[in-house]
Amino acid sequence: MKRRTFFQQAAITGSLIAGKQMTTLSHPHTSTAATQPSTGSALVGIAGSNDPALSKPQALDSLLDYEQVREIVWLALDRDTSKRNLPGIVSHDSWVVIKPNLVTCPVTMSDFHADGVEHWWLVTDLRVVRAVAEYLIERIGPHRISIAEGPIWYSSGRKLKKEEFLDGWHCKWEAFGNMSYVEIAETLSSKRQGTTIDIIDLNEDEAIYVTDFDPYKTGTGALQYVKPGDPDGTSETEWTKRRGIYLPRTVMDCDVLISVPVLKTHSSAGVTLCMKNLVGCIHSQTYGDGNSKQKIHQGSQMGLLRGVADLGCAINPDYAVVEGFWSTNQQHHGQNGVRLNHNVVIAGGDVVATEAVSMMVMGYNPLDYDLLRLLNKKKIGEWHPDKITISGPPVKKLSHNYVRAAETYFARGIRKWFILGPLKSPLDDVSNLNPHIGTTTEKNQWDLIDGDAVIDETINVSKPFKLQENLLYSLPGSDKARKGSLYYLALRINTPRKDLCGQLLVGAKGAEIRSFFNGADKIKPEDPLPYDPTPMPFLKFNEGENILVIEVKKTGGNKEDIKLAVNLCDLDGDRLIDITLDPQGE
Repeated sequence: MKRRTFFQQAAITGSLIAGKQMTTLSHPHTSTAATQPSTGSALVGIAGSNDPALSKPQALDSLLDYEQVREIVWLALDRDTSKRNLPGIVSHDSWVVIKPNLVTCPVTMSDFHADGVEHWWLVTDLRVVRAVAEYLIERIGPHRISIAEGPIWYSSGRKLKKEEFLDGWHCKWEAFGNMSYVEIAETLSSKRQGTTIDIIDLNEDEAIYVTDFDPYKTGTGALQYVKPGDPDGTSETEWTKRRGIYLPRTVMDCDVLISVPVLKTHSSAGVTLCMKNLVGCIHSQTYGDGNSKQKIHQGSQMGLLRGVADLGCAINPDYAVVEGFWSTNQQHHGQNGVRLNHNVVIAGGDVVATEAVSMMVMGYNPLDYDLLRLLNKKKIGEWHPDKITISGPPVKKLSHNYVRAAETYFARGIRKWFILGPLKSPLDDVSNLNPHIGTTTEKNQWDLIDGDAVIDETINVSKPFKLQENLLYSLPGSDKARKGSLYYLALRINTPRKDLCGQLLVGAKGAEIRSFFNGADKIKPEDPLPYDPTPMPFLKFNEGENILVIEVKKTGGNKEDIKLAVNLCDLDGDRLIDITLDPQGE
């Protein structure tokens, strides 16, 4: 059975591709072979080169040969014992597509040699791709395995013939066992009768127009707004929700799609892992963009995250294998970055959960990431660490503290608060506040603010552009409040630890901020206050309940709103673990 059953209809695309007849995929539905909606729990397999279960354990930053890489990949895959593991979703008659990340190439792309350095760490390690293919062949034996990507190099003109050109499919990737994709396909095909292994350039594949961004019928459709006049929009003058996107038939028509990205930071999205790897599936040639994937880069950087979420919902990958043998740390602008050898593999059938664990391996908290929140909201997968079972060693034994890409702080912060206001004058005694929904303080009633809902209702067009600026959300009704009006946001934080410390990170525009933690004054007024992981007030938590109160004083005019973002984080800006919050919902 195919991943999707769908109605196909021939349609003249009019403003999209004049004069061409295309296939429209209007109502895709997940089949029994594909991923199922998130049920609130997930299992993810994990392994590193230092694992005692390996025949020859090595340090996590060692350079390894193919046999060592393969053993780690297989160990992570074997540790996935869920019903959504590869033996559970792949059968003998399956067509499996392996989707690596190929954003540069040593023989055709100048950025691969940026600054005189060979950037192997920007793409998926071919040894991992081969190891996954061999696992499928030897453990299951599907009838077809395709290695498929919409690579950045120029199209071969539907001719994968080595004698006519040399590209990333045919060249030797020296750091990855000196392998080539074509040789992997040829070698594995010759070794195994009954399984065909081939390569599909998704840029050359047939295009299908996909309009279903809600496979589990949550009632929420496409998330990304596209610019006026965009062929995927509905207005020539305004930003409108995406109505569809052209994708290759291969990724929609195969039985099982496996995303195989590399652990990598990113200057626009924060990280680029299982879901952002799907950007390579955009059929950009249909839009007249050559091999560029800019079609999804619309609006702000928050808009980009929404576009990636739309791709995740439209394609709904069945499995993910994430690797860090050559990974990207710190800067990633254009195709650049700092090398990090981090020999860890994360594998799972809940692709959102697999990305969440991958972020934890990189030292990040997945609850900081709007992309995973949006995918969880659409029931694509689980994002909360407390609802994910890790099969393998604890993450802390495999993690490395990845440095964020330059000028990209992507932590969404704490977004659900008890709120009071607007008030004309300060409260008399902030230290003894004990807010609950519907209760009153000095005759003013406490309500609930949901910053996620505010963010989701924002169009997120080109200004402000930076992701961290878009993480600030408006206090509802603050644009109508008078200058000098006051709001109070309150939060209960519980922890079982006696030694928990962190910092209070606050960003604000149009307001001066004071904060009170367990009654102590922590922040003095300042406007604007940048939302950035610079040194902020230090917090020493009590075991049990702690109360945080933010006093917000409006400094702008009557038609200006107050924007705010708050996080409880470590010194790197990552949300603290071992805490629970009231109001709930984080």
